[in-house]
Amino acid sequence: MNEGLTIAFLVIAVIFGGIGLVLFKEARTHRFWRQLVAQNDMRAIQGILDQEMEHWRTQRPPKDVSAAVWAGVQGLDLVSASAKHVRVSTSADPEFGNVGGRREQTASSLDTAYATALRLVEMIFYDIPNFRPNDVRVDVYTTFRNPEGVAEALPILCVEADRSSAMSLDWNLPPDVLAQEFETTADRAPSGEPRPIELPEDRFADIVAETTDAAAEEQRTD
Repeated sequence: MNEGLTIAFLVIAVIFGGIGLVLFKEARTHRFWRQLVAQNDMRAIQGILDQEMEHWRTQRPPKDVSAAVWAGVQGLDLVSASAKHVRVSTSADPEFGNVGGRREQTASSLDTAYATALRLVEMIFYDIPNFRPNDVRVDVYTTFRNPEGVAEALPILCVEADRSSAMSLDWNLPPDVLAQEFETTADRAPSGEPRPIELPEDRFADIVAETTDAAAEEQRTD
């Protein structure tokens, strides 16, 4: 009887020891990546972002997200990044649905752009492991036709969000209401359709350029 209890305690000790070892290794791995990000290691930052963006591209859309919005999430491109800043771009299209037996437009491309941009802001702030930027910028484009009838992608929305403002928000509010809490550039025509905008100057361009140059110099010396 005593021998059986001893064996049982040993098995339990081994199991808990194994769990503790796994948790220790995982915590050490997270600490390692966070330290690289804090040092503005661009290879580490790029790797973290690329891995998470690839995960989003293969992830099924959440139940509360429309197919058009999720297409914008999955189609995003990384423009620039540093330890404290991320800038991405994507596109948005109108949404259509069955209304009274007819297929009609239910949301303009600007409505989709707002929903996509705010979804991306939330995801970049809170869903990327080992990376907590202070500022996120999302540029959203849609397709227009010029006088010659040629299609071209032009920007219709720019949302520049900061973490301190994001932390106090009720993310269940409509996207265009949430966007008012950040620096937002958009132009909606009386018809509700978007007009092209001129994108604001990138406030972090110099910082990103310096970081990129430093990373390139480090690679040459390695």
